[in-house]
Amino acid sequence: MVDKKNKVGPQGTQVFDLNEVESLLAEQLKQQATEGKGSPALIGISKPFSGKRFMLKDKVYQVGRKHDCSIQLDEPSVSSAHAKLVYSDDQWKVINLLSSNGTFVNGDKVSESDIYPGDRVRFGGVEFMFSLVEEGRAAKRSGKGMGIGAKVGIIGIIVIAALGGAAYYLM
Repeated sequence: MVDKKNKVGPQGTQVFDLNEVESLLAEQLKQQATEGKGSPALIGISKPFSGKRFMLKDKVYQVGRKHDCSIQLDEPSVSSAHAKLVYSDDQWKVINLLSSNGTFVNGDKVSESDIYPGDRVRFGGVEFMFSLVEEGRAAKRSGKGMGIGAKVGIIGIIVIAALGGAAYYLM
């Protein structure tokens, strides 16, 4: 049986719920986002976009469900034209476009806000980390270890294994 109080399975396997895993992932991404330099990106930290990376190379992005949005988020809590991301005067900002479910920065509902590496940006129910990341082959050749995609993949495998183990022992 699973010890629900300590969240430990019969063989000593620690069991996490999905919110704990997303929080751990967000903390890891925040730490990496504020270390060093790189290209700006939004990295998904909530389902169904966990680990998805949107590199921000242009100066204006429209976020929403519409097919012509530059960052298309096919998720019911996201409005068809939800928000804009704008780079101006050496600063990124998010601007809400009168969305039904709001735009949030670090949990605060905003109509417009500057965003900085490590900030959590949420469109409706979909949350991302605004981060600076190294890209492609240059990051692999730099010898700095695993890229963020590999780390997110490993965390995903751990989550699936933990959830599978929890489901098995709860039955």
